[in-house]
Amino acid sequence: MKEFLRYQYKNRFLWVPFLMAFGAALYFGLDFEPFFRFPILITLLCGVIIYKNKNVFIRIFALFLFGFFYAMSFTHIIDTPKIKDSFGYHNVVGTIQDIDFASDSTRVILSVPSQQFTFNKTHENINLRITLKNNHDDINIGDKMSGPIKAFHVSSKYIPSSFDFARWMYFSGMSGNGFFKEYKIIKSDNNKNNLRTYIHNKTNTKLTDALVLGYKQALPKQESDIWKSVGVAHVWSISGFHMTLVGGWLFVLFYLLFRSIPHITKRIPAKYPALVCAWCGLILYLCISGISVATIRAFLMATLIFAATLFGRSVFSLRNAALVFLVIFMINPFFVMNAGFQLSFAAVFGLLWFYEGKEYIKRDVLHRIFHTLYMIFVTTFIASIFTLPFIIAHFGYIPVYTLLGNIVILPIFSFAIMPLIMIGTICALFGNYSVIDITNIIYNWALMIAKHITDLPYANLKMPYISNTVLLISIFGLMCMVLIAKPDSKNFIKRNINYVLCVCFVFCAIALSRTQTQPLFYSTDDNELVGFVVNGRLKFNKAKSSKHFFVFNSWREFNNEKPSDKNERYKCDHGFCIYKTEKWTLVYMQTFTTVINHIEETCRDKSVDFIVSPFKIKAPKCHAKILHDGLLIDKNGKITKFANRRPWHNQH
Repeated sequence: MKEFLRYQYKNRFLWVPFLMAFGAALYFGLDFEPFFRFPILITLLCGVIIYKNKNVFIRIFALFLFGFFYAMSFTHIIDTPKIKDSFGYHNVVGTIQDIDFASDSTRVILSVPSQQFTFNKTHENINLRITLKNNHDDINIGDKMSGPIKAFHVSSKYIPSSFDFARWMYFSGMSGNGFFKEYKIIKSDNNKNNLRTYIHNKTNTKLTDALVLGYKQALPKQESDIWKSVGVAHVWSISGFHMTLVGGWLFVLFYLLFRSIPHITKRIPAKYPALVCAWCGLILYLCISGISVATIRAFLMATLIFAATLFGRSVFSLRNAALVFLVIFMINPFFVMNAGFQLSFAAVFGLLWFYEGKEYIKRDVLHRIFHTLYMIFVTTFIASIFTLPFIIAHFGYIPVYTLLGNIVILPIFSFAIMPLIMIGTICALFGNYSVIDITNIIYNWALMIAKHITDLPYANLKMPYISNTVLLISIFGLMCMVLIAKPDSKNFIKRNINYVLCVCFVFCAIALSRTQTQPLFYSTDDNELVGFVVNGRLKFNKAKSSKHFFVFNSWREFNNEKPSDKNERYKCDHGFCIYKTEKWTLVYMQTFTTVINHIEETCRDKSVDFIVSPFKIKAPKCHAKILHDGLLIDKNGKITKFANRRPWHNQH
């Protein structure tokens, strides 16, 4: 064992960001807020131990604790205010801080003075995420909006291990959602409209919005689903693909420019000033693209590549990826819970592991074409394998024709759509839209090809829900394959220890996922909205709920139903619902039910196993188990709770 650990010493830095990330993920994944008085001091103490102590196991534990307490400290420092309860139309006046243009609507971040809200006096301003119907190109950052607004508290998660919208809003600095009944725009004298919004208003095309400006909802949902089905959704998230193309074009442009100036090339090679100028161009692209996690990661990787080229160091290495991982984690530890962060780094580490150490070989034109197709195939396959657990965990399906989609569609984007939309965007700023029109024609042609691929049988393979534990085991298996150094040995197992450990962890994850069962009963954290599974289909206690707008579709999707499916109401006798399964019986009492008239009789009934009600019922001698908060119950009677008692949740 000691010999094995000594052999891993050269890869010790690669484990550092992952150990910190695991600590942060544990903190963000808890259902309760741990009580520690001075998390910042504990974080600093862990940092001192990491620096001073030479014991490997103490350092590993200290790195894990550093990630945990650093995430905790970061969370409490942010302290984003929250709207506790939804409220009806309330007149407000706020300033537009940011604008997000979607395909069928416009979202603005509205900064509203807290004095306008009687329930929030601790902060000077709060930010609300306001949705405006249709597109609005007449509004600018810095304008004021006034009118009656309807605001909602941020929805918590109602499925374990799922996307927590409340947590995302908290770390995005937003206090709630809302919309105007009617509003008036008060134009600002000091217009703060940024370059990003200016380009959007001038070009007015979804391709520029998505591929240049980085708006996430620029494509219509139908088109977005098609690109996801063919496995090229990464094209619409500005990341390494875009940075590589833009950085490469800028480098070639400036390289040819400086080569034509003998006064410069006589003193220094043209590639050095070309790299610096290309890097400055990437900074501009980063700023106008929305500065998302994937874009930051790609920019930092490009920066390291440029720096390595300038100083004659190795360009592609796992150490560079680990360093970028560490920098982004220190900027914001919550990024580790972001699906884009996980997918992006999973693909990067997998590709660097596969290609690291491979030498460049000169080939003739024909062999170069076949080698390019081979590289696309292998790159897509490796990236698909490493991102597979995250795709299943976050999206619940596998795009079967990813390889076909990337081989057919990716060259169209690389050699036609991306360069043309960049040129077209610049031309549109001067009033020429002909290049954008040509790009739209090519895009529609590529979309038609993608639609034919999605129409093939089993294009999307639906996968069952997997827990955070299963995902964690899968990640650790992939980490073993990438980060463990293989010793030189005649023994097959020792020589391939990284593959052996990876296979073991993956099989454990698969076995554990097979033990999971689908819930039969669903309840929100306030127990006002519940769902009953009858003959495989969900039935709800009410037809709609403004407080839980996203819950209906979330539960349908979790139960392998489509959001468009119609669900019947569960029949209750005057708000008194009895739900029987093969192994247990549950009674649910709605808000308008007179609980005192039913509770004694229900508690004496030995056939009742669970009682759920929005009211806090205290009955110590009750035969049934009285349940509160958000929960799921499976066919065996196993209760899964998600109490939602974290700083980013609306605690009732």
